[in-house]
Amino acid sequence: MKKTILCFVLIASAAAAASAQETKKWKDAAELSYVQTSGNSKTSTLSAKNTYNYDWEKAALELTAGGLGTESRNVVTAEQYNASEKVSLKLSGKNYAFEKTAWNKDRFAGIKDRWDFSLGLGRNLLDTADDKLSVEAGGGYIFEDRLRSGNQSFGTYRGYAKYARTLSATAYASQDLEYLGNLKDSDGYRMNAETALVTSISTHFSLKASYLWKYVNSPSNGYKKTDTTTSVAIIVNY
Repeated sequence: MKKTILCFVLIASAAAAASAQETKKWKDAAELSYVQTSGNSKTSTLSAKNTYNYDWEKAALELTAGGLGTESRNVVTAEQYNASEKVSLKLSGKNYAFEKTAWNKDRFAGIKDRWDFSLGLGRNLLDTADDKLSVEAGGGYIFEDRLRSGNQSFGTYRGYAKYARTLSATAYASQDLEYLGNLKDSDGYRMNAETALVTSISTHFSLKASYLWKYVNSPSNGYKKTDTTTSVAIIVNY
């Protein structure tokens, strides 16, 4: 496992050096973290995430994919996978329209497969050297295959906000907040939030500490409403 992670970092670093350009329309960030304990407790956790962005004059593309796995004494205790695509169309001023498709799988939270389709409008309320604030509002539809309970499909409405603050020449903090309402069942709402601190350690490498909070008001039978993830990851930028 450790050799695999080392090879991944070395390959990503080489790709970064080979593709470096003064100006380019695309960027890619790969996050990787690994924790292993032994002795009284024997566990290992591996998480990875990749975000690819491409900007055109009037549009922008974002592709993300990630996964997390945890083993305790050779027994899998957590397993999550996700992928999404988002296309934004730049409108007048600070406004934009977007469409987004997302998929995720988390059997330890009772989700076998979940598809989320959404459309909406957004606005960059703040876009300065030190502060950036974006808000989005829209709606969509969710198809969800659940474990231990019946599958669900329902219309949704969504509110989202992201704030980023530059702390220094090499560090910034960010906060994401998301609310997903259920048009079929008012008690079926969800909330997500992520707090993160990122600091650069070299031209292509950064260190990220984050806290992710997920809340499902009506989870699958036998599952808890809240999931949290605290992590420290290396980011390879190229």
